[in-house]
Amino acid sequence: MPSPIAHLSVGYAIYRYYKPKLPEQRSHVWRVPLQIILVTGLSLLPDLDVIPAMIFGDLQRYHNNFSHSFVFAIPVALVVAGVFDKVYHSNFWLWFVICSISYDLHVFMDVLTGGRGVMMFWPLIETRFAAPIEIFIGLKWEEGWFSLWHLWTILTESLFGLVVLLATHYFDKRRNRKTPESFPKSRGIS
Repeated sequence: MPSPIAHLSVGYAIYRYYKPKLPEQRSHVWRVPLQIILVTGLSLLPDLDVIPAMIFGDLQRYHNNFSHSFVFAIPVALVVAGVFDKVYHSNFWLWFVICSISYDLHVFMDVLTGGRGVMMFWPLIETRFAAPIEIFIGLKWEEGWFSLWHLWTILTESLFGLVVLLATHYFDKRRNRKTPESFPKSRGIS
């Protein structure tokens, strides 16, 4: 599985893409808008299964199982969208789409990482799927918490995150250039 660095960078790209459609925030408690934290946090949602894995000391049994499923993502997205719809008094389906994309991209990224694979169609089938080509090195938990391997993962995923951020910035600039508000107002002939 990729580290949170890769997942959060993709979550940030999702936030930037949907930001124009999100409701305006009335107040900012912090300098960072709460919606950035919420949307990028959705990209980590499938990894909440790490909590019981750490409590019970059994990563193999609890992590990267049923929570890493496209099917499981549907009820999760429905619940999250319902909560965000009530909090923001906004479009339920917009939040559903944002949560679904964030969740599903997390699962897809885990499929593209070396390891035992992902039960991406649980509960329909319990088969684990792994891509034949690994894009992410991923964390190797069997190496322990403080392994030099993790430094390699941090380096490669930081580079991935940088590419995602630069691409997001580039596409934001292109989108802003094409909006009618960005065109100069024409002056009428008097």
